[in-house]
Amino acid sequence: MTKIYFIIILLFTVNRVVSQNLKEEKGFGNSIILKSEILQEDRDIQVFLPLNYNGNSKKYPVLYVLDAQRYFLNGIAFQQNLTWQEIAPEFIVVGINTDPVKRRNLFYEESSKFIQFLEEELIPEINSKYETLNERIYFGWEMAAGLGVQIFANKPYLFKGFLLSSPTHISRDRLESVSKMLKTNTQNDLKLYAALGTVENWATESMSSLDSIFQRHPAKNIQWKYNLSDKENHYTTPLTTINEGLKLFFSDYGPIRFYSINEFLDFGGIKRLKEHYQDRGRKYQISEEIHADTKHYLLLQAHKENNFIIFKELVSEMDGKNFIKNYYRQASWFSRFSSFYLDNNKLEDALEILELGLEKFPNTSILQNEMGNCFKQGGELKKAEKWYKEAIATARKNKEPELSVYLKNLESLQ
Repeated sequence: MTKIYFIIILLFTVNRVVSQNLKEEKGFGNSIILKSEILQEDRDIQVFLPLNYNGNSKKYPVLYVLDAQRYFLNGIAFQQNLTWQEIAPEFIVVGINTDPVKRRNLFYEESSKFIQFLEEELIPEINSKYETLNERIYFGWEMAAGLGVQIFANKPYLFKGFLLSSPTHISRDRLESVSKMLKTNTQNDLKLYAALGTVENWATESMSSLDSIFQRHPAKNIQWKYNLSDKENHYTTPLTTINEGLKLFFSDYGPIRFYSINEFLDFGGIKRLKEHYQDRGRKYQISEEIHADTKHYLLLQAHKENNFIIFKELVSEMDGKNFIKNYYRQASWFSRFSSFYLDNNKLEDALEILELGLEKFPNTSILQNEMGNCFKQGGELKKAEKWYKEAIATARKNKEPELSVYLKNLESLQ
């Protein structure tokens, strides 16, 4: 049932993308007729461009989708879904339509010819017509996935990512080529994701052999993930492969979240974090600043663990006070961080955070009350009394349940 809902959502997204692009006339369904001297035929190539493609000078990764007559829309749908939550950057989708009869020869018996077509004609053509990065991803299903294994072994520089769905025709020659490549490759950083259903018994043995080769010859610069699933079949693996494969390939793109300060320190601390985002920014032509979500969760984690030393370092290294001022949309966050400073006897910092909060949320009782707490701890009781009274007046006006707390705080000054 879950898979049915997923497919419905996917189709809804595709329909939305189609209508949106048709209205804006940006890229969806653009068709290029490429006259191939190598294949001795005209090839129908489809291209989808990101929505903001013509509005900037950025360059984009490219996903090459074989059997585009079936899977071109899948590539577009997942591009839209994954970019929405910053799991992946925007990328160009190139679809290669194939004749159902000819593909059997081109993807296996005449595979070297088709690979030559990709290397010498199609990829150069796409690079000349569009703003592309050297971040190319290959998607293939069934025989096209088997072809992807051959490209990985013999031409590893053509693509940096391989999404292999229900691979077939993993011949002995192809297995031996992979083994040889893994033993000698030291230059190419590559990521591969392969999915196969347990019901696809015609391919489980060859894929087991391929997986064994990767396990026997691990390479530091090559990531291999094989998903042998009892929930997938020959026709559902493309959905899983594209989704999970793209997430694997763009695993360095999404904002990092640390679930403990120890995890953050093991990662390399603030120095390594800055380096990561600088590398990410250069690679994808985006900001080299630490992502706002990463800053938020780090400050929150330091507060949760009562690690004031790390908290201070983060605020200093990430322009934290300015970040707090601009990022948070609720007054409670300013109160929380101010209290943390106050609990660690940093009165001036606590007041500074509150002043930033009151600039953004004037006449807010929670901040007025916290101002009273700061001045009380600092021994300035007259100022504390003033702020407690303001908090009480605001709470009464807005009928806030915290009124009783503010009244007790005022009484504590007597």
